[in-house]
Amino acid sequence: MDANQKKALNGIIKETLKNLEENGFKATYVNDKEELMSLIRTLVPEGAKTATGGSETLIETGIMSFLKEKTSYNPERREAYSAEFYLASANAVTMHGEIYEVDGRGNRVSAMLFGPDNVIVVAGINKLVLDIHEAVERVKTKSAPPNCLRLEKDTPCTKLGHCVSPYFDEKHFSAIGCTSNDRICSNSVIFSRQTIKGRITVIIVGEEYGY
Repeated sequence: MDANQKKALNGIIKETLKNLEENGFKATYVNDKEELMSLIRTLVPEGAKTATGGSETLIETGIMSFLKEKTSYNPERREAYSAEFYLASANAVTMHGEIYEVDGRGNRVSAMLFGPDNVIVVAGINKLVLDIHEAVERVKTKSAPPNCLRLEKDTPCTKLGHCVSPYFDEKHFSAIGCTSNDRICSNSVIFSRQTIKGRITVIIVGEEYGY
């Protein structure tokens, strides 16, 4: 993404941050990976008990390496609920200040919903969308297919390059017509408001990361 494209996103980023704050999330913007890592080091103390959901974003930005090297990181999914800090990415963040997450087994979304006292969501600018309509279609066309390929899943989207039902349907958010036991989009959650104000921190990065 070139400088002009980033500049054109400024308005959307500001509106998204404002609406996230109004919805009870902490929200901030960093320009790049270096600024992101500097912020993460201030938010997550060395030695803290940490856990994560599966995330290419955390790997690509260097966050996963930091957690494994500098914190008490536990990879066991069921132990995530007792962590002091839980980190994940988002499938999409809407301009209305919502976080859209799609999960296979539900371990990531369940921890985010009712787990650690501190949840940090990191999202590259490629995850920004206007609304839930775009969020759903983003997962069906841009997120699920490469993730299924990465995880070596036998799903229709790995062959088609998109979901079997790639378009938004207000009656059916999920992949209607996909009966694969390997599908990774079994659970969909919209974080539209945070009841415990500030429990979830959303960091938007001015670079593209993850799927």
